[in-house]
Amino acid sequence: MNGTDFAARLRAGQSLISSFIKTPSHALVEIAGDCGLDAVVLDAEHAPFDQGSIDRGLLACRAAHVAGLIRVADDRPATLLQALDLGADGLVLPHIVNAAQARQVLQATRYRNGIRGFSNSPRAGGYGHANLAEHMAAEDGRHAIIAQIEDREALDNLAAIAGVEQIDCLLVGRADLAVSFGVSTLDDARVESAVSRVIEAAHHAGKAAGIFVSSSEDLERFSARGMRFFILGSDQAVLRTGWNQQVRHFHGLTR
Repeated sequence: MNGTDFAARLRAGQSLISSFIKTPSHALVEIAGDCGLDAVVLDAEHAPFDQGSIDRGLLACRAAHVAGLIRVADDRPATLLQALDLGADGLVLPHIVNAAQARQVLQATRYRNGIRGFSNSPRAGGYGHANLAEHMAAEDGRHAIIAQIEDREALDNLAAIAGVEQIDCLLVGRADLAVSFGVSTLDDARVESAVSRVIEAAHHAGKAAGIFVSSSEDLERFSARGMRFFILGSDQAVLRTGWNQQVRHFHGLTR
């Protein structure tokens, strides 16, 4: 599968699974692709990814035939441009709170009717293989655009956010929503209500609804509620779970 396939599948409402990559390592990306994930999300917001490690991570995505998404650190045009030029197949945009903000941010992702700075010399342009017209035609609209809904303010603007043409998916961030509500559990009724509202708004607009989950049980629960895009755990979570199991097993043998 390539990145264009991922965006098309997301827009078609297919169920897709990904995971956060928190450790800047090409090997982890290759393993994730070999295991059959639809995408990986390089977490430049909460993990130590710089331009070089994003570059290597996206190169590994191409080698492993897995879509490479970037959760960007901020919404500055230069930040978005870097991810797109390096060949990201999609962007996960944190803290989208209203349609006007979303439209302004997304201007930086388009050449036509946008403000994306042109260069065909990075990976996205085939290192100069694509000419100006070819590169613009190939890039505009190619990327999956995923808006994170993780603030109370956003809940009053869901229909307008979902109605922004370039947005393909509304992704619920339950932890930040819980913080925004001043509660300390993801199962709080206010967070659960927010999840339902996001699903309803996405479906009404013909867009995908997505969520970060930490367990396979949550996959089943939220899939039944209409979620279609999932970020399941992270490389760190998989390592922690595996090593915890191995250590418990070892101590059970040696007692």
